[in-house]
Amino acid sequence: MPLPIFNPFHWGYHGTIEQVSNPNGTVALTLKDEKEPVELRDFVSREIPDLKDKAKFEVNPLLFTGYLQTLYLGGADFSKSFPVYYGREIVKFSDGGICTADWVMKSWNSKYSANAGSFKADEQATHPENWPRLHPRTRFLEDSEREDVHNSEKPLVVVLHGLAGGSHEPIIRSLTQDLSNVSDRKFDVVVLNCRGCARSKITTRKLFYAVFTSDIREFIAREKARHPSRKIYAVGFSFGATMLGHYLGEEGEKAPIEAASFLCNPWDLYQSALKMNQDWWSRNLFSKNIAQFLTRLVKVNIKELEFKEGDVKPAEPASLEHPSFCVFTSENLRKARDFGSTAEFDNLFTAPCLGFDNAMDYYKACGSIHQLPNIKVPSLIINSKDDPVVGEDSIPYKCAKESKNLVLCVSDLGGHLAFLDKKYNSWATAKIATFFDKFEELVQ
Repeated sequence: MPLPIFNPFHWGYHGTIEQVSNPNGTVALTLKDEKEPVELRDFVSREIPDLKDKAKFEVNPLLFTGYLQTLYLGGADFSKSFPVYYGREIVKFSDGGICTADWVMKSWNSKYSANAGSFKADEQATHPENWPRLHPRTRFLEDSEREDVHNSEKPLVVVLHGLAGGSHEPIIRSLTQDLSNVSDRKFDVVVLNCRGCARSKITTRKLFYAVFTSDIREFIAREKARHPSRKIYAVGFSFGATMLGHYLGEEGEKAPIEAASFLCNPWDLYQSALKMNQDWWSRNLFSKNIAQFLTRLVKVNIKELEFKEGDVKPAEPASLEHPSFCVFTSENLRKARDFGSTAEFDNLFTAPCLGFDNAMDYYKACGSIHQLPNIKVPSLIINSKDDPVVGEDSIPYKCAKESKNLVLCVSDLGGHLAFLDKKYNSWATAKIATFFDKFEELVQ
C-alpha cells in the first residue's frame, strides 16, 4: 500500500487547464445572431476564456493540495457564505416514493433580510407534521408560492448534489447563488434532493444508487410537461453527476435538456474506488466519512427501510431492473456502524441490493463512463487531477476525444468539488454559471 505522502507534482496554487475534445470537431451550435454555427469547444473557449486550453487560474495559497482543498470545503464554517433561501416542495413519484425539490427563492433575500423573525414564523407555519427541522434559510412553500413557482416559464437549471449532500452544501449554495444572480435573474434554479437526503423523508423501501435515474426522469418530465417550450439545463456534482450521466445516456437524443455540466464526476467508479482504497489519505480522510454518512442515512430511515423477519421476499432475484431491499435489516445496520470505507458499505448494502456479488463488481458495471458515448446533449465536464475522491485514472480523456458532444476541462489543482480561491469562493461554480448563462443568451 502506498505510503501516506503528498505528491509534490500536485502542490501549489497556480493552476492550468487542459481542454480535451474530439480532434475531428465537436457539435455545431446554432447561434441567435450569427449566420455561421460555432463548435461547442470554440464556444466554451470564446465565452469562458478561463476554460480554454492552457488557461491559468489560482486557488487559495493556503490550500495548496487537493486534500487541503477538499478538507476545507467539508470542514470550514460557510454558514454566512452563499446566503441562499430555498422554498421546499415535496415531490411524489409513480412508485409511491418521494424526494424534495428546493427552489431558490431570490425574492426572499429582501423579504427576510430586514426581519429574520418573520422567516422563523413563516417556517413554523409551513412546516409539515413529523418532518425533521430543515437547514438554515430553508422552509416549505405555501400553496400560493408553490403555484407561482410552477407558473414560471423562465429557463430552469436542475442541480443534482453529491453522495453525502443536498441543497445545504456550501458548494451547492455557491452554484445556486451564482446562477440566481446571472443576467438579471434569468434562471429559475432548483436542487433535487435524493430520497432521504437534506432532511427529507422516505416512504418506500428504496434509496438511490449510481444508475438510479427514475426520479430525475420523472421530475424533468413533469417540468417539461408543465411548460413544453421552457428550456431546461442540468448540472451534477460528484455522485449526482454520475446519476445525471446515466440519465442523459439513457435518454440519448430524446433528452429534454439544452446543455449539461458535470463537476468532479467519478466517471469510472471502479478506478475511483481503487483511489479511495489504496491512497492512505483518501481512505482515512474521505472514504470513512462517506461510509458513516451512508450508514447514518440508513439508520435515520430504518423504520421505513427495515426488512423484518417474516416479511415476504421478492419473487425475482435482485438485479438492476428489480432491486431487492432485503438487505436493510437491523443486524446489517449494526455491522455498518464500524465501517471504515465506502466499499464496505456497498459490499453489505448496495451490491447485493442490485444483484452484484461485491462492491467492485457494482463499481465496474455502474460507472457513468459507460454512458458517455450515448450523451447527445452539449456538455461541459470539469475534473481535477488532484481530486482525492475521484482520482486521475477516472477522468474520461478517451471518451472526450471520441464524442462530439463533450468538452472536458481538466485542472491540475482544485481537489474534490472545491476549487477555492483566495476569498474561499469556488472558481468552478462561477464557470458553470457562466456556461449556462452564455448558452441561454447566445444559442438558438
